[in-house]
Amino acid sequence: MERQMFRDRTQAGEELADQILSTGQPVDLVLAIARGGIPVALPLARRSGAPVFPMIVRKIGAPWEKELALGALSENGSLYWNRELIESRDIPAHELELLTEKARREIREKISRIRWGKNLPSCSGKRVVLVDDGAATGATDLAALTDILQENPESLLVAVPVAPVDFSVKVRRMGAIPIVLRSPSDFGAVGEWYERFPQVTDGEVLLALGTLSGQEKNRR
Repeated sequence: MERQMFRDRTQAGEELADQILSTGQPVDLVLAIARGGIPVALPLARRSGAPVFPMIVRKIGAPWEKELALGALSENGSLYWNRELIESRDIPAHELELLTEKARREIREKISRIRWGKNLPSCSGKRVVLVDDGAATGATDLAALTDILQENPESLLVAVPVAPVDFSVKVRRMGAIPIVLRSPSDFGAVGEWYERFPQVTDGEVLLALGTLSGQEKNRR
C-alpha cells in the first residue's frame, strides 16, 4: 500500500484544521509545541480565530543517544518518563536529576527567546487544542498535556498529523481527546511521513507568529 505522506507541515496543519473545525466545536486557545508544531498549528489558529502560543517542552534524551527520549519536561514543571526504558538501562536517579536540570535551563532560555519571557495564557475553562508535528515516543506531548490538564480546561484536544497507534490510547488515559490523522502500523520516525521536513528555527517561529498577528490586526 502506498504511504500517504504529508507535503509539509503547513499541509498537515490544513488537514488537521479541516478535521477539528468540521466538528463545529469552538476553539478558544491553540498551543503549539515549539518549534515544529508552530507551522502545523497556524492554519487552525487562522481559520478558527483563536490565539496561538508556542509551548516549550524539552525532550530528555538518553546520554548514549540524544534522540532516544527517556522522558520530557514541560515548561510548568510536568515530567513524563519512559519508565520501562529507564528501568531496562538501570539509569540512576542522580543522572536523571542532572538531565532534568539541563532541560529546565534550556526551557528558560527558549521562553526568553521566542516568548520574550512571557507566561502562557491561562487554560482554565477554555477549549484548548495542543498541536505538534507528530509524535514518536509521545513524551513531549504527554508532558505538555499534563501541564494543561492541571489548569482544568473545559476540553483538551491533542492534535498531531501522525503518531503510533498507542499514542491515542495514552492521550485518552490521561483525560484528553486525541486527533491523529495517520496511525500507521509501520511507524518509524515522524519525518518519514513528510515529503519536506526541515528543522524549524527560532527565527521562523517568530516570523510566523508575527505575520499571523499582523493579519489579525488587519481584520479588525
